[in-house]
Parts: sequence; structure tokens; C-alpha cells
Amino acid sequence: MQLNQSDREEPFAESDHVDRVREQWRQQWPELDTGPLGVVGRVGRLREFFDRRLEEFFGAYGLTRQAWDVLAACRRAGRPYELTPSALSAALMRTSGAVTHTLQRLEYAGLVTRVPSATDQRSLLVRLTPAGKRLVDKVAPKHLENERKLLSTLDESEQEALANLLKRLLFALENPSR
Repeated sequence: MQLNQSDREEPFAESDHVDRVREQWRQQWPELDTGPLGVVGRVGRLREFFDRRLEEFFGAYGLTRQAWDVLAACRRAGRPYELTPSALSAALMRTSGAVTHTLQRLEYAGLVTRVPSATDQRSLLVRLTPAGKRLVDKVAPKHLENERKLLSTLDESEQEALANLLKRLLFALENPSR
């Protein structure tokens, strides 16, 4: 979505940490173009802020964000709510070692179980237990409401515009040959 100059709002007037960093660079090295910091710096700071808030939220349910991601991925897979460990690693963009560690904790908590694959006798599938499904079904609406609160400064059209811009950027980074 391309915005015309007349469609754009005035820049946000308040100064933030990224503005202060850019100003420090401008004072020390005026010819250095710090424009990318306006986006990359803020996205990084938002990620840290979101991660902290999401960890707090999931902690109230005895989960970490990584554990939630595994449970939610299995739930989204549909009945029988199972995935291979490698599919989980790929979907979550985490190493197999990190996923294995999370799976061990979830299995110990009785939220997932490992079951033999019907098609490959050498592999195990990760399946939500009934308790794991109940927990996901309880937490998912509350999680989305929490995310809605995190974005509440932006109205619906601003959120949609931001989502589309981020989608375009992410698509280009994930598909460099296109």
C-alpha cells in the first residue's frame, strides 16, 4: 500500500531513545546516515518490550513464550494436534536443541506427549494431550486480548497499515531471490 504525501500524518513529535541515539550520532558524525535506525532500532526495542510483556503474560499460566509457541503450533495443526519435531523447529524458527528442551518440559508437565509416527517407525510426533489442548483453548483468547492491549495506541487502520508494511519487509527478507 503506497501512501500519498497528503495521506500521511505529521511525524510523531515526542522524542524517544532512538531519536536520542540518532542525535548523538549526528553530533559526532554528521555525514553518517542513521535513517535505518529509525526502523531497525525501534523494531528491536519493540521486540524486547513485547517479549518481556509476553513472558509475563505466559508466566501467569506456568508457561514460557517458547512453550506457548509449541503448544499453539500443535493446536493450529488440527486434529490430532500433532507435528514432527522438525516441523516445529521450522515453524518456530528455533534450533532442534531449543525445541527438544522445551518439549521435555512440556512433556513433564503433561501438556504434550510423543507418539510413534504411523508413516515412519523411526520418528516420534509431538501431540497435545487433552490437558495441553484445554490450556491452549483457555489461554489463546486472553493472549490475543493481551496483544490487542499492546497495540492499543494505534487505531485499527494504523495497525493494518503497519502490519502490511512489516509483512512486505519480512517477505523480502524471507525471500531474497524474489
